[in-house]
Amino acid sequence: MAIYALSDLHLSLSNPEKSMDVFGSAWDGYIERIERGWRENVTDSDTVLVAGDISWATYIEKAEEDFSFLASLPGRKLICRGNHDYWWTTMKKLDEFFSSHDYPGIEIVRTNVLEAEGCLISGTRGWMLENMLKTADDRKVYDREISRVKLCITELENADPEHAHKRILMIHYPPVMRGQEKTGFTELLAGHIDTCVYGHLHGRGKGQVFEGEDEGRVRYVCTSADYLDFAPVKISD
Repeated sequence: MAIYALSDLHLSLSNPEKSMDVFGSAWDGYIERIERGWRENVTDSDTVLVAGDISWATYIEKAEEDFSFLASLPGRKLICRGNHDYWWTTMKKLDEFFSSHDYPGIEIVRTNVLEAEGCLISGTRGWMLENMLKTADDRKVYDREISRVKLCITELENADPEHAHKRILMIHYPPVMRGQEKTGFTELLAGHIDTCVYGHLHGRGKGQVFEGEDEGRVRYVCTSADYLDFAPVKISD
């Protein structure tokens, strides 16, 4: 039993015209490569963290084929929101949708806490870093996501007051990039989170990936599908 992670699946079975194949040869046959990489690594007793950009569907009712595909893969899947998950609505609607469909093993992470393999897991979408903000709306979203990260940390600590479990944060946007020592997100995570998995970076953006431990002793892992050659990476045994 282990925890793996793979984000940015960008599934398009429900919306073929949005296939990632148009972004170059690196994405050729990516859905088949995701399935192959997943099945070669993950068993039914494992858990996979999917930190956003799951389906290109605009509305959740249009994402059925994508979720059927995800549900067919081995293991338990914990999913949080990415910037392209336009189908993601209110928790009430999401709960109603998933309770009325047979998608075994898929669970939603949104500032709540779930447990897997001795780890406590929470998550949120995140947002661009503070030095990238351009508008008042950007600042508003940034402040909201900072508040949600704080809520994740509070929920994790309330779930584990004696620090008996490792804590994992799922966040779609990178909370730190190469060449940066501190950000508003890293300062929040220091001393509270053991591992942070994120995605969002593709193409030339992969050159901005930061991985490893920062000064706050938080381990950061980029899990974008194309960055990992479409195979889940092991996060914890």
